Amino acid sequence: MADDALPRGQVAAYGAMALPLAFGGLPLYVHAPDFYAASHAVPLAVLGVALGWLRLLDAVLDPLAGWAGDRWPARRGAMVAAGALLLGVGVASLFSTPALPVLVWFALAMALASLGHSLISVNLLTLGGLWRRAPAEKARISALREGFGLAGLILAVVLPSALAPVIGRQGALLVMAGLLIVALAITLPVFLRWRREARLDLRARPDQRPDWRALLPFYAVALLVLLSAAFPAALILMLVRDLLGAEALSGLFLLAYFAAALPGALLAGRLAGRLGAVPVWGASLVLSVLGFGFALSLGPGDVAAFLVICVATGFCLGADLVLPPAILSARIEATATEAAASRAYAVLSFLTKAALALASAVALPALQAAGFSPAATNGPDALRALLLLYAGLPLLLRLAAIAALAAFYRRNAI
Repeated sequence: MADDALPRGQVAAYGAMALPLAFGGLPLYVHAPDFYAASHAVPLAVLGVALGWLRLLDAVLDPLAGWAGDRWPARRGAMVAAGALLLGVGVASLFSTPALPVLVWFALAMALASLGHSLISVNLLTLGGLWRRAPAEKARISALREGFGLAGLILAVVLPSALAPVIGRQGALLVMAGLLIVALAITLPVFLRWRREARLDLRARPDQRPDWRALLPFYAVALLVLLSAAFPAALILMLVRDLLGAEALSGLFLLAYFAAALPGALLAGRLAGRLGAVPVWGASLVLSVLGFGFALSLGPGDVAAFLVICVATGFCLGADLVLPPAILSARIEATATEAAASRAYAVLSFLTKAALALASAVALPALQAAGFSPAATNGPDALRALLLLYAGLPLLLRLAAIAALAAFYRRNAI
């Protein structure tokens, strides 16, 4: 497989699928929990348990999707197409008027959308990782793919904030679902055409397995980082509304966060090609720790300070998105287990969703135990619990990730 420079059009044809993937993912992991808590009055503890089980189920589906991709590699395009259908239907159902008891409807819609998201994400990461061998090319593919993903996230942030004052929150989320279906209908044929034309080693060797022992250090660091990101993702809307008292600015904060991640992703991809992905990731994690530390001082009305935090931590998010898949791709190549790549990438997706499940299962019941109620008046102790779960716990997790990354890098284990 030649390592000549990739035409930008080919990379765009591959990476464009990440836009609707991210556009559909934000409602699942950010909007849906707060929407059902605030608009359908689902108790936080019940919602946290339900989300925990749903996301664990979703996480288990990722390895199954990975196994299927390795077992029938020529069918990866069909799997992505099936995922697009499930994602579109699931997100549209999630924000429609429930036709069943609210919690049952929520669970069914989330399960459908999450399965679709898994089928797309696992196969998209795998095909990108198998496409080229040169580290600089891997970083470029990852950076441009995540750039499309961030564009999808930005659209998913802007639209609800712009439309909700006009047509209501549920109406805005339903418009998002309709636009998601349109975006999938546009990008899927482009992706499938790229898939037919790209030169990929897709031979099925079902007896081959990833070298799990060699990949374990990477997965350990990735899990710590993913957990540190999952708690803020689950709590940001509550923090903005109930601590800062700035619900009207929620869209602005999310926009600043994801918009800052776009240059961060592109810079991380470029620096990784020159300096190596692991050192660049470590530097980004150190910078993000400063942002979380600053967040611990937040109080009511600290809008300007939180905006700065969103920009700083969002810039670091770019590296968190781009570099782990590139590092995993290099580890798979180093162990010569490309035929099992889908399973290796599926574990990364599994860890992402397991982290979200754990964050929801821990944070929401803990907040209820601390006396916190969303969209209500809360005392100082309840708000302090919210802030510690949003910033304090992620700060400790990132420090642990930095220490582990440095130790494994010195041993050439990552």
